[in-house]
Amino acid sequence: MSPQWLLGVETSAARGSVCLWRGDRLLESRLLSAERRHASELFPLIAELLSRHGRRAAELDVLCWSQGPGSFTGLRISAALARMLMAVAGCRVVAVPTLEVIARNALRLNPRPGRLAVMLDARGGLAYAAAFNLRPDGALDALAPAAAVAPAEFLAGIAPPFVALGAGVAPHRERVVAAGGRVAPEDYWRPLAEEVVGAARPLIVAGRFLERQQVLPLYVRPPECEQVYEQRRAAARQRAFGGAGDA
Repeated sequence: MSPQWLLGVETSAARGSVCLWRGDRLLESRLLSAERRHASELFPLIAELLSRHGRRAAELDVLCWSQGPGSFTGLRISAALARMLMAVAGCRVVAVPTLEVIARNALRLNPRPGRLAVMLDARGGLAYAAAFNLRPDGALDALAPAAAVAPAEFLAGIAPPFVALGAGVAPHRERVVAAGGRVAPEDYWRPLAEEVVGAARPLIVAGRFLERQQVLPLYVRPPECEQVYEQRRAAARQRAFGGAGDA
């Protein structure tokens, strides 16, 4: 059986990335040229990447997709890409949680840590966070599922020593140290498309491919625009009921 063609896509971060693999060989990895340019750059960049290696979208075997949490717009665009490749090219799709993608950056740390705390900014004083155990063979075991939590509460629940990474760590360096952890260098904070593929490989072997209706971003909590919408609806209902009660 010939090696599979794998496309990795990461758009949860402000600056996205894509990569192309042939089996276990990385052919090329590319970053979007600027932050928050997912809508204008993602599709042309993938087309250029495939063309440079003599491939068409119809020849892709698997899309390895970073599912979130993260940028609402970026995740929505990559979800649309996944559905399009499924429908038009017959490409299979594997979804990987973004916090796990970031955790895999710890494989490049020396020495390798045993426990990991991964954090992204969720706004409102919260962090998207998950904890992992990094085994000697490089496998990750989830110690705490992804959730939108108060950073202090999350860090207090992780047994030291541990290493913290992810863009959400920046405002909480002192808390990490106080909890018995250390902060990884910032070069290890960004989710990368290459690690999306690395995290997806066990799922590919297990045949855990998504159906089209399952291609949904993982938000952990509702996107801010949905929260604002619900707040406005609640306020409108309150005004309506209040007016009815005063009559």
